[in-house]
Formats: sequence, C-alpha cells, structure tokens
Amino acid sequence: MRRAGLVIMLACAPMWAQVEGPLFGYLPDGAHLRPVYGIPASASIGPAANFGRDFANIAVSPHQDFAVVSAADSGAVLLASPAGTISAIAGADSKPDRVLLSPRGSAALLWFSATGRLQIVTGLPNAPTVRTADTSFLSGIPHTLAVSDDGQYAAGAWVEGIWLFGPQGQATPLTLPSRQRAVSLAFFGGRQDLAVATNTRVFSIAGVGAAATPSTLYEGDWMLPVGVGLSADNQHIVIPEGTGKLLVLDLAAGSSAQFDCGCSPEGAYSMGRSVFRFTGLTGAVFKVFDASTGEVFFVPLAAQSAQADQGARR
Repeated sequence: MRRAGLVIMLACAPMWAQVEGPLFGYLPDGAHLRPVYGIPASASIGPAANFGRDFANIAVSPHQDFAVVSAADSGAVLLASPAGTISAIAGADSKPDRVLLSPRGSAALLWFSATGRLQIVTGLPNAPTVRTADTSFLSGIPHTLAVSDDGQYAAGAWVEGIWLFGPQGQATPLTLPSRQRAVSLAFFGGRQDLAVATNTRVFSIAGVGAAATPSTLYEGDWMLPVGVGLSADNQHIVIPEGTGKLLVLDLAAGSSAQFDCGCSPEGAYSMGRSVFRFTGLTGAVFKVFDASTGEVFFVPLAAQSAQADQGARR
C-alpha cells in the first residue's frame, strides 16, 4: 500500500451541486474521493473530486466533514480547514502506512511499520496535537487498531495479544478470558471503553485505563470479523464478516440479529448515526446498512458521474 499522509477538507462539495439531494457523505473510491448525495434509501454518487493527485488509506470522518488520506506525492500530514486553508500538523511524521479515525472523528491514529511506531493526533479538527507511542517491542504488523475520541488511549492486536498505549506512553497488555484472541477492535464513541470481536465472542472492556475487566456481549458460532462499528449513540455494534454476514448487537434490548449485505466487507465505516458502509465502489454501486432498521440499500453512480467516468476513460 502506498505511503504518505494528508488530511483533506471536504468543503469542495459545491462543484457537484448538479447531483440531486443533500450531502449524505463521502465515498473512498480507489485513489479518489466521491461525494454522495441524498438519504440512505435514495442516494447517488457524484463524480470523483479532482485534487490533482492520487490518494491511498482514505479515512473519512464519521461526521463526513473531512478526510484523512495518503497523498503519494507529498507524504506530509496536513489539516485542511472548512475555511479552505491547509496547514501542517506539527509533530506528525510523514508517510504513515495506516490512517484511521476515532468513532467521532476527534482523534486520528497513524501507524508506521518501518519504525514500529504509532502517532496519536488529538483535538481534530481545530487544535491538533501529536504524541508518539513505541510498539517496536511487539512482533510484526497489528491486524487491527483503534483510538479513543479523547486520544488518551490507542489499542492494537498483535501476535502477542491486545496492547493498550496510554497518555504517558505506557504500554499495558489486555487479557481476554478463555485464551480468546482479538480479531477486530473499536472504541465506543466518547468513552474509554473498548469493543473486541474474536472468532466466537464479542466483549466490552470498560474503562481501559482502570481495571479493564472484559464482559461478554455475545457468544455464538465461528465468525470471521473484518471490523467493528458502533452507532453514534453506542446502542448498536455492527460486526461484518468477510463472507458478507453481518452480526448486529442491540445493546439496549440485549439482543442480536444477523443479516447479509450481499458484499465482501473490508471493514465497518460509519456514515453517521447508525449507517455503515463496508466496501468502496464495486462496479457502479456500493451498499450501506442501517443498523437501527436492519436494511441494506444500494447507492448507484449518478448519471452525471457515470458520464464523467466514461469520458475520463476515453
């Protein structure tokens, strides 16, 4: 995967004002970023924005108001404000291999495989600050990472298990019962509580900086989790599997349900409230899932977008 880091403002939506409907969000599409208009049940995808460069590791804020992306030409980590100004984030290293955002987009996590380091960016988008955590004592690349909204804690799952990195740089292992191994992680929005999916269970770990005692939320058949997503109100946990099956936990009701997205999920990406996407653009559509209703919706390319794509290929 190409390296480099850049935070790009998404205030460029007016250039696609001809696409019908209110702005729903933004869709990473390979090396590009597309606006999506409408509502989940009736949405369409606008033409790719022309930033004059290709992107990788695109991470869109759950509020859909900015994105953290990799820019192959620069490598610098920058913040683009809604006012249209772009400024460097002091202290951020260039060329991160992985970029992700916290549940509400107020913190970001940058992973650097060459040095075995994490950088946590807090105070997004208005007052970013950066600190670094050393993970070089762990083996290889983490297969899942997460950061809390306040940026106090970052967590990752390595071969050695789950490790937590605190505000003073302290590294602490987190142990799951019955030798369970974490496959996917996510923090609850606005909290220092962690949701953990293994191949057979889902746990919550309350107050990771304190006692950090796991409690079981779900136990069932063998799963192949590729992500963990939480609704904005923390009432629904969505766990997509590589097979297309979706496990949805309703924490208020204490119930679980399973759905099929008819897709091959790559992760769980919030598009606000209880709506998630699991892939980028596949052919001329992508799908969104509303965890509060259990509905899957197709989102197609708008006619203008399809025509623009055909013109670009000629």
